[in-house]
Amino acid sequence: MSELTPTDIASALQLRGWESSIISSNDISSELVPTKSSGILKCVDGRVTSVILTNNRIMIAIKGSDNKCFGGPKLPGGVYAIAHNRHATSISDVTAIAKEVSSKGYIPSVHGDDSSDMLGCGFFKLWITGRFDDMGYPRPEFDADQGAKAVKNAGGVIEMHHGKHTEKVVYINLCPNTTIEPNEDDQRFVVDAWIGGKFNLDIPKFLIAAAATVEMLGGPKIAKIIVPASPLTPSDIATALQSRGWKAAIVSPADIASEMVPTKSSGMLKCVDGRGSDNSRFGGPKLPGGIYAIAHNRHATSLSDITSITKEVLSAGFVPSVHGDDSSDMLGCGFFKLWITGRFDDMGYPRPEFDADQGAKAVKNAGGVIEMHHGKHAEKVVYINLCPNTTIEPNENNQRFVVDAWVGGKFNLDIPRFLASAAATVEMLGGPKVARVIVPRGMPIIEEA
Repeated sequence: MSELTPTDIASALQLRGWESSIISSNDISSELVPTKSSGILKCVDGRVTSVILTNNRIMIAIKGSDNKCFGGPKLPGGVYAIAHNRHATSISDVTAIAKEVSSKGYIPSVHGDDSSDMLGCGFFKLWITGRFDDMGYPRPEFDADQGAKAVKNAGGVIEMHHGKHTEKVVYINLCPNTTIEPNEDDQRFVVDAWIGGKFNLDIPKFLIAAAATVEMLGGPKIAKIIVPASPLTPSDIATALQSRGWKAAIVSPADIASEMVPTKSSGMLKCVDGRGSDNSRFGGPKLPGGIYAIAHNRHATSLSDITSITKEVLSAGFVPSVHGDDSSDMLGCGFFKLWITGRFDDMGYPRPEFDADQGAKAVKNAGGVIEMHHGKHAEKVVYINLCPNTTIEPNENNQRFVVDAWVGGKFNLDIPRFLASAAATVEMLGGPKVARVIVPRGMPIIEEA
């Protein structure tokens, strides 16, 4: 059978009486967030969790719509969606699936709610009461409490949701490694269909079951199918910057051949800051705030996230770093200062859960280095470099911000959001709104506008 397309999904839903449309990830970029390797694979339920129960019975309170601690993909009923699709109906099946989810890097979960206990999961209630019988799905051989206990004993967690359902839309997300988090003030069902491939699900049957679930629960028959945005082109970057009031041009490496250098495998992945440094171990790519740019883009806000990213950068062949300066110590990094003081809040970025000194210590302890910059900012231009394995080195006598955007692909960053936040950083710090987008040889050149 040929691969299911977004148009196929939209047409199938319309035949069921739904309103459905296909939207780009760019259309919902403020809501779409990267999944985390330690995120909870949870139910599509749009309500918010009040409590999470772990295997050792610790109860973790979650504060309403301010909660940003999930970070995992969403399927109807959490791990039950996998069991249901596979016709896996025994407790041993649920145990095995919970362990499989853990092996994929997610935390397995199921949920109940504050009014019906473990039968508060509508998907499971439909399944156990035979509402999927006519679709050929056998009923589970266990009840809601037994299933929850099996998931918890296998290392998963139990969520308890609160409040009433008020979902207004169903998002069917086809963008890998992304999700939309719950918001009790703006509820929506989120079906991260891309994750089905990781668990070898029958995707057409999975999506039909998801649609039937919404219908039987009286949910909204309105779907938005999220597809990956078209690859960003240099012209797109220049146009976006010009729309923000920048002067932007596309240039060839030949135009700045005396400045471009190859990166080194032992080079330092450092901040874009153009000032002088006490560290001459350069030769690596440059991102706003050094490794903080990776954490920021992924909405990774804990010290354990910083430690993991530091090790990831090392494994990619670069030396991870963050920096301070001679006037503000570790708050001398303008990008980090903007992040921790909430200047990115309106762009949907959660603040770090650590201060500048704690972050620096975590980087250093994980094998990274700390730079200390000196002098005042005097950058005259922002270079956005799209030429792989190259960079421009700092020159305190001819300062420039250097954003090696090509390295974003190595760390699976959301490039449009990364570049938007880089531009916002320069603007908020009062830097030059003048950009040169460096493209590989052979690509078209566009003059400054």
